[in-house]
Amino acid sequence: MLMSERHDQILEILNDKRTVTVAELSGLLGVTAVTIRSDLNQLAAQERVIRTHGGATLAGDRARHEYTFATRQKLRAEQKRAIGELASLLINPVESILLDASTTALAVGQAIRRNPNLTDLTIVATGVWTALELLGTPGLNIILPGGNLRNTTGSITGFIAHETLEKINLQKAFLGAWGISLMAGLTDTNLQEVELKRAVIKRCQEVIAVLDGNKFGQMGLASFAALDEISCIVTDDSAPPDMIEAFRQRGIEVMVAEVGGRNNGRPLVE
Repeated sequence: MLMSERHDQILEILNDKRTVTVAELSGLLGVTAVTIRSDLNQLAAQERVIRTHGGATLAGDRARHEYTFATRQKLRAEQKRAIGELASLLINPVESILLDASTTALAVGQAIRRNPNLTDLTIVATGVWTALELLGTPGLNIILPGGNLRNTTGSITGFIAHETLEKINLQKAFLGAWGISLMAGLTDTNLQEVELKRAVIKRCQEVIAVLDGNKFGQMGLASFAALDEISCIVTDDSAPPDMIEAFRQRGIEVMVAEVGGRNNGRPLVE
């Protein structure tokens, strides 16, 4: 993982947790405590975090709110676009699908919007930014559940959202994640998001994980989908080949998009 990517992930963790220890970051990111201390010192020099004894906190509420959905959307944007295009090939007209509040699921929504053949779709969006992105697209019926709105991500959580999902049957759910591993499956760092995604999985026929190669081998705070609950993984060609093969050996379809569209939207055959 590049240092800049690690810094972005540290800020994302702090955005959720407000304060974090060196030991926690070391475990979440899979690097040494020495590396984490160096990262925090550099971020502190940039006035993006405040160093505390044994850890760090974000440099005030302003910094917390500046690390927004739009900022995360720019991270690995080319990979997310390629993943979105490939994942959209799994969708058929007249289906009912769910897109979660992740920026990679938003890329799936953008690919749907660009495809005039995908009509009569019902799309449940658990993020307001995804719903707004699709608003006004002909042939799409958008459902936005009610609930608690997270300021920085635009995601909708809470019991009202759960009650809405209990009344809906879905063919496919496209879910992002903090990480994926053979041991823990799909994981995330925010417990409200984890609970919502668990509720989604109960209501859909197929769970499709959409995540870039940087997420492989990463493990968030809690699991929301075991390996036997995942139908398909759509990723990009930066994902480690050994892990791709390991997931395929477990019976999970893995589709790999070449960044830049060199495979013209087709899954790679290895």
